Amino acid sequence: MKIRAHNVKQLVATNWKSGLTVALISVPLSIALSISSGAGPLPGLITGIWATGIAALFCSNNYNIIGAAGALTTVLFAAQLEAAHGLGPAILPLLAIATGLILFVVWLVGASKFLYFIPSSVMYGFAAGVAISIAAGQLFDATGLLLKRTGSFLGDTWLFAQHIAQINTTAFAVFAISLALILILKRYVKRVPAIIPVAILGIFFGFAEKHFFPLNLQLLSDKFGTLHGTLAQPPHLETLAIVLRDHAFFFSLFQTAALIAVIGILETLITARLADKITRTESSSGREIFGLALANIGSGVMGGLPATGVFIRTGANIKAGATHRTSALIAALLTAVITLVVLPFFSYLPAAVVAAMLVNTAIGLIEVSLFRELWHFEKSSFWIMVLVAAVTVVRNAGDAVAVGAGIALFLFINRISHGRFDVWYRFADGTTAEEKNQRTIHFTHGKKIEAITYSLAGHMGYIDAGHHAANFRHLAHSSDVGAVIVRIRNLFSIDHEGREMLGEAMEELMHHGKKVYISSASEDMVHYLTQVEPFAAMQKNGQFAPKASEALTLIRA
Repeated sequence: MKIRAHNVKQLVATNWKSGLTVALISVPLSIALSISSGAGPLPGLITGIWATGIAALFCSNNYNIIGAAGALTTVLFAAQLEAAHGLGPAILPLLAIATGLILFVVWLVGASKFLYFIPSSVMYGFAAGVAISIAAGQLFDATGLLLKRTGSFLGDTWLFAQHIAQINTTAFAVFAISLALILILKRYVKRVPAIIPVAILGIFFGFAEKHFFPLNLQLLSDKFGTLHGTLAQPPHLETLAIVLRDHAFFFSLFQTAALIAVIGILETLITARLADKITRTESSSGREIFGLALANIGSGVMGGLPATGVFIRTGANIKAGATHRTSALIAALLTAVITLVVLPFFSYLPAAVVAAMLVNTAIGLIEVSLFRELWHFEKSSFWIMVLVAAVTVVRNAGDAVAVGAGIALFLFINRISHGRFDVWYRFADGTTAEEKNQRTIHFTHGKKIEAITYSLAGHMGYIDAGHHAANFRHLAHSSDVGAVIVRIRNLFSIDHEGREMLGEAMEELMHHGKKVYISSASEDMVHYLTQVEPFAAMQKNGQFAPKASEALTLIRA
Protein backbone atom coordinates (compact mmCIF):
# COMPACT_ATOMS: atom_id res chain seq x y z
CA MET A 1 0.00 0.00 0.00
CA LYS A 2 1.71 3.15 -1.16
CA ILE A 3 0.85 6.31 0.72
CA ARG A 4 2.85 9.49 0.33
CA ALA A 5 3.85 11.15 3.59
CA HIS A 6 1.87 14.34 2.96
CA ASN A 7 -1.30 12.27 2.39
CA VAL A 8 -1.17 10.40 5.71
CA LYS A 9 -2.68 13.22 7.73
CA GLN A 10 -5.53 13.66 5.25
CA LEU A 11 -6.25 9.91 5.14
CA VAL A 12 -6.38 9.70 8.93
CA ALA A 13 -8.61 12.78 9.14
CA THR A 14 -10.99 11.29 6.57
CA ASN A 15 -11.09 7.73 7.92
CA TRP A 16 -10.78 7.91 11.72
CA LYS A 17 -14.55 8.04 12.29
CA SER A 18 -15.22 4.94 10.16
CA GLY A 19 -12.25 3.19 11.80
CA LEU A 20 -13.64 3.95 15.24
CA THR A 21 -17.08 2.70 14.20
CA VAL A 22 -15.63 -0.59 12.96
CA ALA A 23 -13.57 -0.98 16.15
CA LEU A 24 -16.61 -0.39 18.38
CA ILE A 25 -18.53 -3.01 16.41
CA SER A 26 -15.58 -5.38 16.23
CA VAL A 27 -14.87 -5.61 19.97
CA PRO A 28 -18.21 -7.01 21.21
CA LEU A 29 -18.78 -8.99 18.01
CA SER A 30 -15.31 -10.54 18.06
CA ILE A 31 -15.80 -11.51 21.71
CA ALA A 32 -19.17 -13.10 20.90
CA LEU A 33 -17.92 -14.97 17.83
CA SER A 34 -14.81 -16.14 19.65
CA ILE A 35 -16.92 -17.53 22.49
CA SER A 36 -19.21 -19.20 19.93
CA SER A 37 -16.12 -20.83 18.39
CA GLY A 38 -15.24 -22.35 21.76
CA ALA A 39 -12.10 -20.23 22.17
CA GLY A 40 -13.12 -17.81 24.91
CA PRO A 41 -13.17 -14.01 24.43
CA LEU A 42 -9.52 -13.12 23.75
CA PRO A 43 -8.65 -14.98 20.49
CA GLY A 44 -11.42 -13.16 18.62
CA LEU A 45 -10.07 -9.79 19.75
CA ILE A 46 -6.53 -10.77 18.77
CA THR A 47 -7.94 -11.68 15.34
CA GLY A 48 -9.63 -8.28 15.15
CA ILE A 49 -6.29 -6.60 15.85
CA TRP A 50 -3.80 -8.55 13.77
CA ALA A 51 -5.84 -10.06 10.92
CA THR A 52 -7.66 -6.77 10.33
CA GLY A 53 -4.44 -4.75 10.44
CA ILE A 54 -2.40 -7.05 8.21
CA ALA A 55 -5.22 -7.30 5.66
CA ALA A 56 -5.46 -3.49 5.62
CA LEU A 57 -1.81 -3.36 4.58
CA PHE A 58 -1.78 -6.13 1.97
CA CYS A 59 -5.30 -6.63 0.56
CA SER A 60 -6.43 -4.57 -2.43
CA ASN A 61 -9.98 -3.59 -1.50
CA ASN A 62 -10.20 -0.22 0.25
CA TYR A 63 -13.27 -1.17 2.28
CA ASN A 64 -13.19 -4.90 3.06
CA ILE A 65 -12.78 -5.72 6.78
CA ILE A 66 -11.10 -9.03 7.61
CA GLY A 67 -11.72 -10.60 11.01
CA ALA A 68 -13.44 -13.33 13.00
CA ALA A 69 -16.58 -14.37 11.12
CA GLY A 70 -19.85 -16.08 11.89
CA ALA A 71 -19.42 -18.31 8.83
CA LEU A 72 -16.45 -20.02 10.51
CA THR A 73 -17.78 -20.49 14.04
CA THR A 74 -19.34 -23.93 13.59
CA VAL A 75 -16.24 -25.27 11.82
CA LEU A 76 -13.95 -23.91 14.55
CA PHE A 77 -16.17 -25.15 17.39
CA ALA A 78 -16.21 -28.65 15.90
CA ALA A 79 -12.43 -28.54 15.34
CA GLN A 80 -11.58 -27.64 18.93
CA LEU A 81 -14.17 -30.06 20.27
CA GLU A 82 -12.70 -32.94 18.26
CA ALA A 83 -9.02 -31.97 18.75
CA ALA A 84 -6.81 -34.90 19.77
CA HIS A 85 -4.68 -35.01 22.92
CA GLY A 86 -7.12 -32.75 24.77
CA LEU A 87 -5.76 -29.65 23.03
CA GLY A 88 -9.20 -28.08 22.55
CA PRO A 89 -9.07 -24.33 21.82
CA ALA A 90 -5.25 -24.43 21.67
CA ILE A 91 -5.59 -25.90 18.18
CA LEU A 92 -7.37 -22.84 16.72
CA PRO A 93 -4.30 -20.57 16.24
CA LEU A 94 -2.55 -23.46 14.47
CA LEU A 95 -5.61 -23.80 12.24
CA ALA A 96 -5.27 -20.11 11.36
CA ILE A 97 -1.60 -20.60 10.41
CA ALA A 98 -2.40 -23.72 8.36
CA THR A 99 -5.26 -21.87 6.63
CA GLY A 100 -2.91 -19.00 5.80
CA LEU A 101 -0.33 -21.38 4.31
CA ILE A 102 -2.98 -23.03 2.13
CA LEU A 103 -4.26 -19.62 1.02
CA PHE A 104 -0.72 -18.59 0.14
CA VAL A 105 -0.31 -21.68 -2.07
CA VAL A 106 -3.70 -20.99 -3.67
CA TRP A 107 -2.57 -17.42 -4.43
CA LEU A 108 0.83 -18.58 -5.68
CA VAL A 109 -0.57 -21.04 -8.24
CA GLY A 110 -3.71 -19.04 -9.07
CA ALA A 111 -5.98 -21.91 -8.02
CA SER A 112 -8.74 -19.64 -6.69
CA LYS A 113 -10.33 -19.52 -10.15
CA PHE A 114 -11.53 -23.11 -9.68
CA LEU A 115 -13.58 -22.04 -6.66
CA TYR A 116 -15.55 -19.62 -8.84
CA PHE A 117 -17.44 -22.65 -10.17
CA ILE A 118 -18.96 -23.24 -6.74
CA PRO A 119 -22.30 -21.47 -7.21
CA SER A 120 -23.57 -18.84 -4.81
CA SER A 121 -26.47 -21.14 -3.89
CA VAL A 122 -23.99 -23.41 -2.10
CA MET A 123 -22.44 -20.55 -0.12
CA TYR A 124 -25.77 -18.99 0.82
CA GLY A 125 -27.15 -22.39 1.80
CA PHE A 126 -24.05 -22.98 3.90
CA ALA A 127 -24.48 -19.57 5.56
CA ALA A 128 -28.11 -20.39 6.38
CA GLY A 129 -27.05 -23.70 7.93
CA VAL A 130 -24.36 -21.93 9.97
CA ALA A 131 -26.99 -19.40 11.09
CA ILE A 132 -29.26 -22.16 12.38
CA SER A 133 -26.31 -23.83 14.14
CA ILE A 134 -25.22 -20.54 15.74
CA ALA A 135 -28.76 -19.86 16.97
CA ALA A 136 -29.08 -23.39 18.35
CA GLY A 137 -25.74 -22.96 20.09
CA GLN A 138 -27.20 -20.05 22.10
CA LEU A 139 -30.03 -22.08 23.61
CA PHE A 140 -28.22 -22.56 26.91
CA ASP A 141 -26.82 -19.04 27.41
CA ALA A 142 -30.08 -17.44 26.27
CA THR A 143 -32.07 -19.37 28.86
CA GLY A 144 -29.53 -19.46 31.69
CA LEU A 145 -28.97 -23.22 31.55
CA LEU A 146 -25.49 -24.07 32.84
CA LEU A 147 -24.94 -26.88 30.34
CA LYS A 148 -22.05 -27.68 28.03
CA ARG A 149 -22.73 -27.62 24.30
CA THR A 150 -22.56 -30.96 22.54
CA GLY A 151 -21.29 -29.43 19.30
CA SER A 152 -24.22 -30.56 17.17
CA PHE A 153 -27.62 -29.09 16.42
CA LEU A 154 -29.51 -32.27 17.27
CA GLY A 155 -27.47 -32.86 20.41
CA ASP A 156 -27.94 -29.31 21.70
CA THR A 157 -31.67 -29.22 20.99
CA TRP A 158 -32.21 -32.63 22.61
CA LEU A 159 -30.21 -31.62 25.70
CA PHE A 160 -32.17 -28.37 25.87
CA ALA A 161 -35.47 -30.25 25.65
CA GLN A 162 -34.40 -32.49 28.55
CA HIS A 163 -33.69 -29.48 30.80
CA ILE A 164 -36.37 -27.07 29.59
CA ALA A 165 -38.04 -27.05 33.01
CA GLN A 166 -34.87 -25.52 34.51
CA ILE A 167 -34.90 -22.38 32.34
CA ASN A 168 -33.84 -19.19 34.13
CA THR A 169 -36.66 -16.84 33.21
CA THR A 170 -34.62 -13.77 34.15
CA ALA A 171 -31.82 -14.76 31.78
CA PHE A 172 -34.33 -15.43 29.02
CA ALA A 173 -35.96 -12.03 29.61
CA VAL A 174 -32.55 -10.33 29.34
CA PHE A 175 -31.89 -12.24 26.11
CA ALA A 176 -35.29 -11.40 24.62
CA ILE A 177 -35.07 -7.70 25.55
CA SER A 178 -31.49 -7.45 24.21
CA LEU A 179 -32.40 -9.12 20.91
CA ALA A 180 -35.53 -6.99 20.52
CA LEU A 181 -33.51 -3.84 21.23
CA ILE A 182 -30.88 -4.82 18.63
CA LEU A 183 -33.56 -5.45 15.99
CA ILE A 184 -35.40 -2.19 16.81
CA LEU A 185 -32.22 -0.14 16.68
CA LYS A 186 -31.23 -1.76 13.38
CA ARG A 187 -34.62 -0.88 11.97
CA TYR A 188 -35.05 2.67 13.22
CA VAL A 189 -31.65 4.04 14.31
CA LYS A 190 -29.35 3.36 11.39
CA ARG A 191 -26.66 5.89 12.29
CA VAL A 192 -25.44 3.90 15.30
CA PRO A 193 -24.68 0.17 14.89
CA ALA A 194 -27.12 -1.59 17.21
CA ILE A 195 -24.57 -3.87 18.82
CA ILE A 196 -22.66 -0.93 20.38
CA PRO A 197 -25.38 0.53 22.68
CA VAL A 198 -26.66 -2.95 23.54
CA ALA A 199 -23.17 -4.07 24.63
CA ILE A 200 -22.74 -0.90 26.74
CA LEU A 201 -26.18 -1.28 28.37
CA GLY A 202 -25.44 -4.96 28.98
CA ILE A 203 -22.18 -4.13 30.78
CA PHE A 204 -23.93 -1.56 33.03
CA PHE A 205 -26.75 -3.99 33.76
CA GLY A 206 -24.29 -6.81 34.54
CA PHE A 207 -22.30 -4.52 36.87
CA ALA A 208 -25.48 -3.51 38.73
CA GLU A 209 -26.61 -7.14 38.94
CA LYS A 210 -23.24 -8.20 40.31
CA HIS A 211 -22.98 -5.55 43.02
CA PHE A 212 -26.47 -4.34 43.89
CA PHE A 213 -29.34 -6.70 42.99
CA PRO A 214 -28.32 -10.31 42.32
CA LEU A 215 -30.60 -11.96 39.75
CA ASN A 216 -28.70 -15.21 39.28
CA LEU A 217 -27.45 -14.16 35.84
CA GLN A 218 -24.35 -15.72 34.33
CA LEU A 219 -21.76 -13.10 33.38
CA LEU A 220 -18.67 -13.57 31.25
CA SER A 221 -16.60 -13.37 34.44
CA ASP A 222 -18.47 -16.43 35.74
CA LYS A 223 -17.45 -18.40 32.65
CA PHE A 224 -13.97 -17.02 31.94
CA GLY A 225 -12.89 -15.10 35.03
CA THR A 226 -12.03 -11.40 34.99
CA LEU A 227 -10.94 -10.49 31.48
CA HIS A 228 -7.56 -8.85 30.99
CA GLY A 229 -6.54 -7.43 27.64
CA THR A 230 -3.52 -8.59 25.71
CA LEU A 231 -2.31 -8.09 22.16
CA ALA A 232 -1.00 -11.62 21.73
CA GLN A 233 -0.96 -15.07 23.28
CA PRO A 234 1.13 -17.11 20.80
CA PRO A 235 0.53 -20.86 20.60
CA HIS A 236 2.85 -22.94 22.76
CA LEU A 237 5.69 -24.77 21.04
CA GLU A 238 4.63 -27.87 22.96
CA THR A 239 1.25 -27.76 21.19
CA LEU A 240 2.97 -27.50 17.82
CA ALA A 241 5.26 -30.41 18.72
CA ILE A 242 2.26 -32.60 19.62
CA VAL A 243 0.62 -31.85 16.27
CA LEU A 244 3.83 -32.54 14.33
CA ARG A 245 4.40 -35.88 16.10
CA ASP A 246 0.88 -37.16 15.40
CA HIS A 247 0.75 -37.51 11.61
CA ALA A 248 -2.95 -38.38 11.52
CA PHE A 249 -3.77 -35.32 13.62
CA PHE A 250 -1.51 -33.15 11.43
CA PHE A 251 -3.30 -34.34 8.28
CA SER A 252 -6.70 -33.77 9.90
CA LEU A 253 -5.64 -30.25 10.86
CA PHE A 254 -4.82 -29.37 7.25
CA GLN A 255 -8.06 -30.98 6.03
CA THR A 256 -10.03 -28.64 8.28
CA ALA A 257 -7.79 -25.73 7.25
CA ALA A 258 -8.51 -26.49 3.59
CA LEU A 259 -12.25 -26.23 4.24
CA ILE A 260 -11.74 -22.95 6.12
CA ALA A 261 -9.60 -21.68 3.23
CA VAL A 262 -12.39 -22.43 0.72
CA ILE A 263 -14.97 -20.68 2.89
CA GLY A 264 -12.56 -17.81 3.54
CA ILE A 265 -11.80 -17.22 -0.14
CA LEU A 266 -15.44 -17.26 -1.18
CA GLU A 267 -16.60 -15.10 1.74
CA THR A 268 -13.79 -12.58 1.25
CA LEU A 269 -14.21 -12.28 -2.51
CA ILE A 270 -17.99 -12.04 -2.27
CA THR A 271 -17.67 -9.31 0.38
CA ALA A 272 -15.04 -7.48 -1.68
CA ARG A 273 -17.25 -7.71 -4.77
CA LEU A 274 -20.24 -6.31 -2.87
CA ALA A 275 -18.05 -3.50 -1.51
CA ASP A 276 -16.86 -2.74 -5.05
CA LYS A 277 -20.46 -2.67 -6.26
CA ILE A 278 -21.55 -0.24 -3.54
CA THR A 279 -18.55 2.06 -3.96
CA ARG A 280 -18.16 1.62 -7.72
CA THR A 281 -14.54 0.60 -7.35
CA GLU A 282 -12.55 -2.40 -8.54
CA SER A 283 -10.22 -4.56 -6.46
CA SER A 284 -7.91 -7.45 -7.30
CA SER A 285 -9.05 -10.93 -6.25
CA GLY A 286 -5.44 -12.11 -6.29
CA ARG A 287 -4.38 -9.36 -3.90
CA GLU A 288 -7.34 -10.12 -1.65
CA ILE A 289 -6.28 -13.76 -1.32
CA PHE A 290 -2.64 -12.78 -0.77
CA GLY A 291 -3.65 -10.37 1.99
CA LEU A 292 -6.05 -12.93 3.48
CA ALA A 293 -3.22 -15.51 3.58
CA LEU A 294 -0.91 -13.15 5.47
CA ALA A 295 -3.75 -12.06 7.76
CA ASN A 296 -4.46 -15.66 8.78
CA ILE A 297 -0.80 -16.48 9.35
CA GLY A 298 -0.33 -13.33 11.42
CA SER A 299 -3.50 -13.98 13.40
CA GLY A 300 -2.44 -17.55 14.17
CA VAL A 301 1.11 -16.60 15.19
CA MET A 302 -0.33 -14.05 17.63
CA GLY A 303 -2.86 -16.54 19.03
CA GLY A 304 -5.93 -15.51 17.06
CA LEU A 305 -8.52 -17.38 14.99
CA PRO A 306 -8.84 -18.00 11.25
CA ALA A 307 -10.25 -14.89 9.59
CA THR A 308 -12.23 -13.97 6.51
CA GLY A 309 -14.03 -11.01 4.99
CA VAL A 310 -17.03 -9.88 7.06
CA PHE A 311 -19.76 -7.96 5.25
CA ILE A 312 -21.44 -6.60 8.40
CA ARG A 313 -18.25 -4.75 9.37
CA THR A 314 -17.41 -3.94 5.74
CA GLY A 315 -20.89 -2.46 5.24
CA ALA A 316 -20.56 -0.44 8.44
CA ASN A 317 -17.15 0.76 7.28
CA ILE A 318 -18.62 2.05 4.02
CA LYS A 319 -21.67 3.64 5.67
CA ALA A 320 -19.42 5.41 8.20
CA GLY A 321 -17.61 7.18 5.36
CA ALA A 322 -14.44 5.15 4.79
CA THR A 323 -12.45 6.15 1.72
CA HIS A 324 -9.29 4.08 2.08
CA ARG A 325 -7.75 1.02 3.76
CA THR A 326 -6.50 3.46 6.37
CA SER A 327 -9.93 3.00 7.98
CA ALA A 328 -9.33 -0.73 8.55
CA LEU A 329 -5.84 -0.02 9.90
CA ILE A 330 -7.26 2.56 12.33
CA ALA A 331 -9.93 0.02 13.32
CA ALA A 332 -7.24 -2.54 14.15
CA LEU A 333 -5.25 -0.03 16.22
CA LEU A 334 -8.34 1.17 18.12
CA THR A 335 -9.43 -2.43 18.73
CA ALA A 336 -6.02 -2.95 20.34
CA VAL A 337 -6.46 0.14 22.53
CA ILE A 338 -9.99 -0.87 23.58
CA THR A 339 -8.79 -4.41 24.30
CA LEU A 340 -6.00 -3.19 26.58
CA VAL A 341 -7.99 -0.48 28.36
CA VAL A 342 -11.67 -1.47 28.37
CA LEU A 343 -11.73 -5.29 28.22
CA PRO A 344 -12.04 -5.82 32.02
CA PHE A 345 -15.44 -4.08 31.87
CA PHE A 346 -16.67 -6.77 29.45
CA SER A 347 -16.36 -9.22 32.34
CA TYR A 348 -19.73 -7.84 33.46
CA LEU A 349 -21.46 -8.57 30.14
CA PRO A 350 -24.25 -11.14 30.72
CA ALA A 351 -23.98 -14.33 28.67
CA ALA A 352 -27.62 -13.81 27.65
CA VAL A 353 -26.68 -10.50 25.97
CA VAL A 354 -23.84 -12.23 24.10
CA ALA A 355 -26.37 -14.85 23.00
CA ALA A 356 -28.61 -12.07 21.65
CA MET A 357 -25.68 -10.63 19.67
CA LEU A 358 -24.95 -14.02 18.15
CA VAL A 359 -28.60 -14.70 17.26
CA ASN A 360 -28.65 -11.31 15.55
CA THR A 361 -25.52 -12.35 13.63
CA ALA A 362 -27.28 -15.60 12.69
CA ILE A 363 -30.29 -13.68 11.39
CA GLY A 364 -27.99 -11.58 9.24
CA LEU A 365 -26.48 -14.69 7.65
CA ILE A 366 -29.80 -15.87 6.19
CA GLU A 367 -30.59 -14.25 2.83
CA VAL A 368 -34.37 -14.59 2.96
CA SER A 369 -34.90 -12.47 -0.17
CA LEU A 370 -32.54 -14.72 -2.13
CA PHE A 371 -34.40 -17.86 -1.04
CA ARG A 372 -37.63 -16.22 -2.17
CA GLU A 373 -36.15 -15.14 -5.49
CA LEU A 374 -34.70 -18.56 -6.29
CA TRP A 375 -37.97 -20.25 -5.35
CA HIS A 376 -39.73 -18.21 -8.03
CA PHE A 377 -37.07 -18.20 -10.74
CA GLU A 378 -34.57 -21.02 -10.22
CA LYS A 379 -35.93 -23.88 -8.14
CA SER A 380 -32.91 -26.15 -8.67
CA SER A 381 -30.68 -23.56 -6.93
CA PHE A 382 -33.30 -23.12 -4.21
CA TRP A 383 -33.27 -26.83 -3.38
CA ILE A 384 -29.46 -26.86 -3.43
CA MET A 385 -29.53 -24.06 -0.85
CA VAL A 386 -31.99 -25.96 1.32
CA LEU A 387 -30.02 -29.20 1.06
CA VAL A 388 -26.69 -27.53 1.89
CA ALA A 389 -28.27 -25.77 4.86
CA ALA A 390 -29.73 -29.07 6.13
CA VAL A 391 -26.44 -30.97 5.75
CA THR A 392 -24.57 -28.14 7.50
CA VAL A 393 -26.95 -28.37 10.45
CA VAL A 394 -27.23 -32.15 10.70
CA ARG A 395 -23.72 -33.18 9.62
CA ASN A 396 -20.96 -30.61 9.18
CA ALA A 397 -19.77 -27.80 6.94
CA GLY A 398 -17.32 -29.94 4.95
CA ASP A 399 -19.95 -32.45 3.90
CA ALA A 400 -22.39 -29.64 3.12
CA VAL A 401 -20.03 -27.79 0.78
CA ALA A 402 -18.96 -31.04 -0.89
CA VAL A 403 -22.54 -32.21 -1.43
CA GLY A 404 -23.72 -28.83 -2.68
CA ALA A 405 -20.76 -28.36 -5.02
CA GLY A 406 -21.15 -31.93 -6.33
CA ILE A 407 -24.85 -31.53 -7.12
CA ALA A 408 -24.28 -28.09 -8.66
CA LEU A 409 -21.51 -29.55 -10.84
CA PHE A 410 -23.81 -32.39 -11.93
CA LEU A 411 -26.56 -29.94 -12.89
CA PHE A 412 -24.03 -27.75 -14.72
CA ILE A 413 -22.71 -30.72 -16.71
CA ASN A 414 -26.26 -31.84 -17.43
CA ARG A 415 -27.12 -28.35 -18.68
CA ILE A 416 -24.12 -27.96 -21.00
CA SER A 417 -24.41 -31.55 -22.24
CA HIS A 418 -27.56 -30.60 -24.14
CA GLY A 419 -25.62 -28.30 -26.46
CA ARG A 420 -27.64 -25.14 -25.91
CA PHE A 421 -27.54 -22.47 -28.61
CA ASP A 422 -29.32 -19.41 -29.99
CA VAL A 423 -30.73 -19.39 -33.50
CA TRP A 424 -31.76 -16.54 -35.80
CA TYR A 425 -33.85 -17.14 -38.94
CA ARG A 426 -33.84 -14.96 -42.06
CA PHE A 427 -36.78 -16.09 -44.20
CA ALA A 428 -37.01 -15.80 -47.96
CA ASP A 429 -39.90 -13.33 -47.65
CA GLY A 430 -37.66 -10.93 -45.70
CA THR A 431 -39.10 -11.60 -42.24
CA THR A 432 -37.01 -12.80 -39.30
CA ALA A 433 -37.42 -14.84 -36.11
CA GLU A 434 -35.21 -15.61 -33.13
CA GLU A 435 -35.07 -18.41 -30.55
CA LYS A 436 -32.92 -18.25 -27.40
CA ASN A 437 -31.21 -20.93 -25.36
CA GLN A 438 -32.46 -23.90 -27.38
CA ARG A 439 -31.54 -27.55 -26.89
CA THR A 440 -32.85 -28.98 -30.14
CA ILE A 441 -33.43 -27.21 -33.44
CA HIS A 442 -36.87 -27.52 -35.01
CA PHE A 443 -38.80 -25.65 -37.69
CA THR A 444 -42.35 -24.60 -36.94
CA HIS A 445 -42.57 -21.58 -39.22
CA GLY A 446 -43.49 -23.36 -42.47
CA LYS A 447 -41.40 -20.93 -44.54
CA LYS A 448 -38.37 -21.10 -46.75
CA ILE A 449 -35.25 -20.01 -44.84
CA GLU A 450 -32.77 -17.86 -46.73
CA ALA A 451 -30.17 -18.20 -43.96
CA ILE A 452 -30.04 -19.48 -40.40
CA THR A 453 -27.52 -18.10 -37.89
CA TYR A 454 -26.56 -20.75 -35.34
CA SER A 455 -24.82 -19.07 -32.37
CA LEU A 456 -22.55 -21.13 -30.13
CA ALA A 457 -21.42 -19.92 -26.70
CA GLY A 458 -19.28 -21.06 -23.80
CA HIS A 459 -17.30 -24.25 -24.28
CA MET A 460 -17.79 -26.94 -26.91
CA GLY A 461 -16.41 -30.35 -26.12
CA TYR A 462 -17.08 -34.06 -26.09
CA ILE A 463 -20.11 -33.78 -23.80
CA ASP A 464 -22.25 -31.49 -25.96
CA ALA A 465 -20.73 -32.11 -29.39
CA GLY A 466 -23.21 -34.89 -30.20
CA HIS A 467 -26.23 -32.64 -29.65
CA HIS A 468 -24.84 -29.93 -31.91
CA ALA A 469 -23.93 -32.56 -34.53
CA ALA A 470 -27.54 -33.79 -34.57
CA ASN A 471 -28.77 -30.23 -35.09
CA PHE A 472 -26.37 -29.57 -37.98
CA ARG A 473 -27.34 -32.91 -39.53
CA HIS A 474 -30.98 -31.84 -39.39
CA LEU A 475 -30.10 -28.55 -41.12
CA ALA A 476 -28.09 -30.39 -43.78
CA HIS A 477 -31.06 -32.59 -44.73
CA SER A 478 -33.66 -29.82 -44.63
CA SER A 479 -34.78 -28.61 -48.05
CA ASP A 480 -36.12 -25.41 -46.44
CA VAL A 481 -32.66 -24.14 -45.43
CA GLY A 482 -30.49 -22.37 -48.01
CA ALA A 483 -27.51 -21.23 -45.96
CA VAL A 484 -26.03 -21.66 -42.48
CA ILE A 485 -23.93 -19.09 -40.60
CA VAL A 486 -22.15 -20.54 -37.55
CA ARG A 487 -21.55 -17.61 -35.20
CA ILE A 488 -18.85 -18.30 -32.61
CA ARG A 489 -18.24 -14.88 -31.12
CA ASN A 490 -19.18 -16.12 -27.62
CA LEU A 491 -17.50 -19.53 -27.93
CA PHE A 492 -14.56 -19.06 -25.57
CA SER A 493 -13.07 -22.57 -25.98
CA ILE A 494 -13.41 -25.71 -28.05
CA ASP A 495 -11.54 -28.98 -27.53
CA HIS A 496 -10.33 -31.53 -30.07
CA GLU A 497 -13.61 -33.47 -30.15
CA GLY A 498 -15.64 -30.29 -30.53
CA ARG A 499 -13.46 -29.07 -33.40
CA GLU A 500 -13.68 -32.45 -35.12
CA MET A 501 -17.46 -32.53 -34.80
CA LEU A 502 -17.85 -28.99 -36.08
CA GLY A 503 -15.58 -29.72 -39.05
CA GLU A 504 -17.56 -32.83 -39.99
CA ALA A 505 -20.79 -30.84 -39.68
CA MET A 506 -19.47 -28.15 -42.05
CA GLU A 507 -18.52 -30.83 -44.58
CA GLU A 508 -21.96 -32.44 -44.37
CA LEU A 509 -23.74 -29.09 -44.77
CA MET A 510 -21.67 -28.23 -47.86
CA HIS A 511 -22.11 -31.75 -49.23
CA HIS A 512 -25.88 -31.17 -49.23
CA GLY A 513 -25.51 -27.91 -51.12
CA LYS A 514 -25.79 -25.43 -48.27
CA LYS A 515 -23.84 -22.20 -48.26
CA VAL A 516 -21.81 -22.23 -45.04
CA TYR A 517 -19.91 -19.45 -43.27
CA ILE A 518 -18.12 -19.10 -39.93
CA SER A 519 -18.59 -15.65 -38.42
CA SER A 520 -17.37 -13.53 -35.52
CA ALA A 521 -14.42 -15.76 -34.58
CA SER A 522 -11.47 -14.34 -32.63
CA GLU A 523 -7.98 -14.56 -34.13
CA ASP A 524 -7.01 -17.31 -31.70
CA MET A 525 -10.13 -19.31 -32.56
CA VAL A 526 -9.54 -18.90 -36.31
CA HIS A 527 -5.95 -20.07 -35.87
CA TYR A 528 -7.05 -23.11 -33.85
CA LEU A 529 -9.81 -24.12 -36.29
CA THR A 530 -7.79 -23.67 -39.47
CA GLN A 531 -5.13 -26.09 -38.30
CA VAL A 532 -7.35 -28.85 -39.72
CA GLU A 533 -9.63 -29.48 -42.68
CA PRO A 534 -12.23 -28.42 -43.68
CA PHE A 535 -11.68 -25.09 -41.87
CA ALA A 536 -8.42 -24.46 -43.72
CA ALA A 537 -10.26 -24.88 -47.03
CA MET A 538 -13.13 -22.68 -45.82
CA GLN A 539 -10.71 -19.89 -44.93
CA LYS A 540 -9.04 -20.21 -48.33
CA ASN A 541 -12.45 -19.97 -50.01
CA GLY A 542 -13.42 -16.84 -48.05
CA GLN A 543 -15.98 -18.57 -45.82
CA PHE A 544 -14.82 -16.82 -42.65
CA ALA A 545 -16.58 -13.49 -42.05
CA PRO A 546 -15.91 -10.90 -39.32
CA LYS A 547 -19.64 -10.49 -38.63
CA ALA A 548 -22.81 -12.46 -39.24
CA SER A 549 -24.23 -9.52 -41.25
CA GLU A 550 -21.23 -9.63 -43.59
CA ALA A 551 -21.67 -13.38 -43.98
CA LEU A 552 -25.29 -12.74 -45.00
CA THR A 553 -24.08 -10.23 -47.61
CA LEU A 554 -21.69 -12.85 -49.02
CA ILE A 555 -24.51 -15.41 -49.17
CA ARG A 556 -26.64 -13.02 -51.23
CA ALA A 557 -23.79 -12.16 -53.60
